[in-house]
Amino acid sequence: MQPIYEFPIYYRMAIESSQSQFSIEEERIKALHRYEILDTPPDGSFDKLTRLAAKLFNVPIAIISIVDKDRIWFKSKHGIDIKEVSRDVGLCAKAVLSDVLYTVEDTLIEIDEPLLLGDVDLRFYAALPLKTIDNYNLGAFCIIDREPRKFGPEEEAILSDLRDIVMDQIELKLAARLAAVQHNQILNTTAHDLKNPLTTIPVRADLIKLKKSDPELVDKMCEQIKTASLNMVRIIDELLLSGTAEAGKVQLLLIKLNLSSLVSNVISMNLPLAERKDQTLNFTADAEVILSGDEGKLSEVLDNLINNAIKYSPPNTNIEVRIKKLPAKVLIEVKDEGQGLTDDDKNRLYQRFTRLSAQPTGGENSTGLGLSIVRVLVEAHGGRIWAESEGHDKGSKFIVELPL
Repeated sequence: MQPIYEFPIYYRMAIESSQSQFSIEEERIKALHRYEILDTPPDGSFDKLTRLAAKLFNVPIAIISIVDKDRIWFKSKHGIDIKEVSRDVGLCAKAVLSDVLYTVEDTLIEIDEPLLLGDVDLRFYAALPLKTIDNYNLGAFCIIDREPRKFGPEEEAILSDLRDIVMDQIELKLAARLAAVQHNQILNTTAHDLKNPLTTIPVRADLIKLKKSDPELVDKMCEQIKTASLNMVRIIDELLLSGTAEAGKVQLLLIKLNLSSLVSNVISMNLPLAERKDQTLNFTADAEVILSGDEGKLSEVLDNLINNAIKYSPPNTNIEVRIKKLPAKVLIEVKDEGQGLTDDDKNRLYQRFTRLSAQPTGGENSTGLGLSIVRVLVEAHGGRIWAESEGHDKGSKFIVELPL
């Protein structure tokens, strides 16, 4: 039998380290592409910063560089005409691998060979990495001189401030682009969700005209029109409430509430929906709980959680609603036997206009706004919300914690 050959441990460690570095670099490149900054037109705000850096440090060259997979592209440059260099010859590539200041005070001494940037004989180089909020280095803010020089802590602090301004601009541009995408998503989602019930109403109205002699059918059509209209009202209400929450204008009308009574009322409103799917709604309370809260907004929270449990659970299942009183707080649990939550679902649970892996089991509509609104309303009461699930098709439990 042929013996199995094993690499020495130092070879294995070197291979594993190389694989790890490759994985980190892959993630960095993904982050870079997410910012969509490569090969973008010149930006006056960045050009002002490179000009300012050149004046402050009395250097001929200042660059805001972006390090791609195999090249270094200059988003802004002062004192040099070239737009990019190969990653193999650029010191910015080394700065990207650093979390702190990267300096070469004299290239002839520290690197033992002259370095050229275009036709510039480079002798001094200092750079700070452009670090994103999720800790990826996109490139570097660097200053370059034709003469060797020292670089002290005060100069590093100035360069750090300039670098931070650059990153603030980059993050703001990303946020603005994502906001525009989300705005379009809002329009598309709203148009789609309103179109279905609006299409239903004229069709049912025409049927009523044609079937006036059939009271039973007329009653059925009227009920469908009512349901469609209520769906539209719910969609519009969620959009309005979402806008209010986003603007930070959630105002609470606090009164003393009997929580058990409030939960019972919300369950009663949702009972017909559960009965249509042969679902059982069970409610238990450890004790009577009196708390200070906004009746309408807490009802909205409970209605959303119970309605979701009904919507995403199959027929003939149980939904458990429970109140647990603790010394200084109260827990409201809504547990179902539905489609559960994946790890990806848990990460995106409270994002606006997010559709999770679970699908409504009775053809119901969803704006993707509900849970984002629920979290805002719960936090406005000084509480918090979280979800528990063992995975797909294993049900889920939402827990709301409110202070007493």
